[in-house]
Amino acid sequence: MANSNSEKNIEQLWLELESIEPIDERRISVFKDTKKKKPKYKKLAEADVYRFFEILGGNESDVEQTHNWAFEYNYEDFISDNGLEYSKKDAKKWDLEEESIENAHATGHWYVTGLCEITLQEGIVLPFEFDYCEGYLDTIIGHPYNTEEGGNSHGILFF
Repeated sequence: MANSNSEKNIEQLWLELESIEPIDERRISVFKDTKKKKPKYKKLAEADVYRFFEILGGNESDVEQTHNWAFEYNYEDFISDNGLEYSKKDAKKWDLEEESIENAHATGHWYVTGLCEITLQEGIVLPFEFDYCEGYLDTIIGHPYNTEEGGNSHGILFF
């Protein structure tokens, strides 16, 4: 029963947000909501981030600022991959950033994200971060309510 009430509340929030016109007013409402201690529309972004993105007028073709992220490749990974003995001297010299980027290039395995910023004339920005899979946009991994999850938390940025 509680789950049913929760679903009704979410649906009411969707209807409330969708009813705000024009779309710039809807975007401003969400921006103001992101600044509140108890934001009410955050539930919508967490329930269906793609629908949330579309309701705010987001368009996948506007994704820019693609970033490549190398997964951390530490000394312990290196010795494990190569069947080597641990060396304090080599461990101390290990350059995590450089070695991680080299490993990403060598293996062809890294993480790619892209940023889509819905902006308004007042300087309001609603950021959405996308994950790429095999060169195609896959999912939205960041939205205006969880921007701290984006940024440098994906690994080591490289170009």
